[in-house]
Order: sequence, then structure tokens, then C-alpha cells
Amino acid sequence: MLIGHRYEHTPDGDLRIRSHNHVLGGMVLMFLAIGFGIPAAALMAGMKAGSLLNTLLAGLAMVLPPAMSLLALWSSAPREILTVSRRNDVVERRRRMLLGLREEVEQFALGRPAALELRVSKDARPAIGTLWMILPDGREHCLSPGNVALLPGRASTERWLGEVAGYLQVAVTRVEREVAGAEARPVAPLPAWRRRAAAFNAVHAPPPRVVRKATTPNAPKASDPNDRIGLLARAVVALFGLFLAVLELSQALAVGTALFTGRLRVSGFRTGSHSYLWDERPMAFSVHTLFGVIEVLVVGYIAWQCLRISATGVIKPPK
Repeated sequence: MLIGHRYEHTPDGDLRIRSHNHVLGGMVLMFLAIGFGIPAAALMAGMKAGSLLNTLLAGLAMVLPPAMSLLALWSSAPREILTVSRRNDVVERRRRMLLGLREEVEQFALGRPAALELRVSKDARPAIGTLWMILPDGREHCLSPGNVALLPGRASTERWLGEVAGYLQVAVTRVEREVAGAEARPVAPLPAWRRRAAAFNAVHAPPPRVVRKATTPNAPKASDPNDRIGLLARAVVALFGLFLAVLELSQALAVGTALFTGRLRVSGFRTGSHSYLWDERPMAFSVHTLFGVIEVLVVGYIAWQCLRISATGVIKPPK
């Protein structure tokens, strides 16, 4: 099976779920080969000398694919192991990167879970769920694997949820959330795999959690820690933003020169290079100049956002 889970019950009474995604690993290896193959092919074909901006743009274009492929190799985890141990009162998530280059281990106390919520975006297609374990003190921990999507209704997802719920003896409740971030609305619970688990949860249910809201009006919201990216990702985003900035600068110089001289040179992969003169074809010159200005604005905005993300490490700034 290319994508799936393998369940183990150790002699110590622990639950161990091994999730694998060989499709992801194959795609990363293919992307790695393409990322290093494109610059190699360009170097073998040779490069024509041009202006300083064109040379810098070509150099950044050759460095960008290998950097993106290395980022994919460093951050992708085709294998993940979830270990739940009542004996040691601990939950461990172990993510193994491709080729064994890196391993991430996350551990937190198990305690006595108050609830298990399968959170699904209401209008998302396909509906991908994430399983959250809620403790009596209000803390939440995500148990879903990062390499295999949980699709409610599928047999593999139902079995995965059943193994976790049966081991923890806590029923799973499906919760739908608005895409825009509205409050969660619980819907009908999932089919109970263990009736005694539901009875145990009803008898030993903890008191309801008290949610405290900020009393200061218009208080700024803190950024989500999940929106932060690592140093390697920031370096790749900075490289991409620099590439777009150089591309924007070259396009801005071309448009500015055309406005003063009345001659616009446009290049394309299929059409080749064409020159539009204001004296000969004023309508075509105006249209292509307008599209050039729009391109400068759009590419400049994307470049600015990439440079901001690389400098701060936050994808979505707090409002």
C-alpha cells in the first residue's frame, strides 16, 4: 500500500500507529532530480552574455530550483509514528524525513483526555479532518498524522479513529468549522466503536471548561505559532522574493524607457521579440505598456510579501 497506516499493540500495552506515504517520497525525489537537472542542462547549453540585470536574473533562476528541491527534501516527512502509552502517560509523535536526514520528536503528557474532536472545515472540498485531544485543563494536542490526510467516511480513516478512540476510551465527536474562522458547531457524533468507551466518558466527564475572553476592546490578536516558518524556508522565500524583485526592476526599466522613447520591446517564449513604436502602432504600444505597468505592480507586491515573510518568519501578520 502506497499510502496507509500500520497498527501495533506492543507487549507493554502501548498503541503504535505507523503512517507512511510513499507517493510523497517519490514526488520529492522527482522534484529533487528536476531541481538539479534544470541548472545542469542550462550550464551545458551555455549562456549568452547580456546586461547586468539579465545575468543576475539568470543566476537567481538557476539557484532557485535546487534551493526549493532541498527545502522539500528537508521538510517532507513520508513516515510518521504515533505512540500512545497509558503506562508511561505520554503521547509521542515521531516524524522521519526522507532518506533519514532528520527526525522530529514531539512528546506531551497523556493525562485523562476529556474529549476527542475531529475538526473539519465546513465548506472545504475535499473535507480533510484533524483529530484533536482536549485535556480537562483546556489544553489541546493534535494527533493527526501530517503525511496522510484524514478523510471522514473512508475505511482507513474510520479505522484510524477507531483505534485511537478505543485505546483512549473516549468517543470521537465531529466538529465543523467555518473556513473564515467562525465558532465551531458540533454535529452528529461519529458511530461509536466502543459502547463502553462512551459510557466511561459520560460517567467520568470533567466539569465544563471555562473560556476567558479578553476584556480589552480591539485588542490585537497574537500570531499563530503554526504560521511561522523555519530558517531554511525563510532563505528559500527570500531567494524567490529577490528573484521577483530583480524581474520587477528589469520590467520597470523597460516600461520607463518605453514611456520616454516611444519604443517598447516585448519578448515571449513562442512569439519571440517584437518592438512596438508609438508613431507606427499607438494602440498596441499603449496596451502593452499598460500590461507592463500592471505586471510591475503585481510582481512587486508578491516580491514585497516574500521579503516580508523571509524577514519576519510569519506568513500571516497579526491583525
